[in-house]
Amino acid sequence: LVLTLTTPGDTRGVTTAMPGVVGWEKNDKGQLGPRLANMRASMDPVKIAENSVDLNLKLMKWRLVPELQLDKIMAARCLLLGSGTLGCAVSRALLGWGVRTITLVDSGKVSYSNPVRQSLFTFTDCLEGGRPKAVAAADHLKEVFPGVKAQGVELSIPMPGHTATGALLEQARASYERLVSLIEEHDVIFLLMDSRESRWLPTALAALKPVS
Repeated sequence: LVLTLTTPGDTRGVTTAMPGVVGWEKNDKGQLGPRLANMRASMDPVKIAENSVDLNLKLMKWRLVPELQLDKIMAARCLLLGSGTLGCAVSRALLGWGVRTITLVDSGKVSYSNPVRQSLFTFTDCLEGGRPKAVAAADHLKEVFPGVKAQGVELSIPMPGHTATGALLEQARASYERLVSLIEEHDVIFLLMDSRESRWLPTALAALKPVS
């Protein structure tokens, strides 16, 4: 559509005052500009999913637990030591509670017996020797809910009674330092391993972590 605008030859009656317009308003700096509408919340599927999860939790709080501090739960940085049957179940439950930051730790690979009892794995994760459990679980968490900041860390936790020398000693030292760093970076630690020995060191380190 093309419009041709003309002005009268006699401009003596033309005013220089700003006419009233629709769609312009002052911004944060006090300057006039066009009014913009951000439609991301109603068009971006990832944003729609985030809003839906948040709304579900707000409704649950309103109906059942008014004193529930949802902001603290959603902001919690959760460290899951173990990405097997318990790790998969707990991480899915955390998604349901709106937790946005989840780090999974495991040293194993996905085997053919895992997908039928560990909800985050599929048959393709078992192929070619199996994907690292922690990495595969984190990737599938993002498929369930793209708004989660999920990270998988392939790490073998040093255990008491397991001697290490030479290269194994250096590897154990590196694993220990990485574990200390992970515990310091997170607010909540879940011990989801399947042996008492593997839970010993994380328990001792978590006990030394100051309570915030």
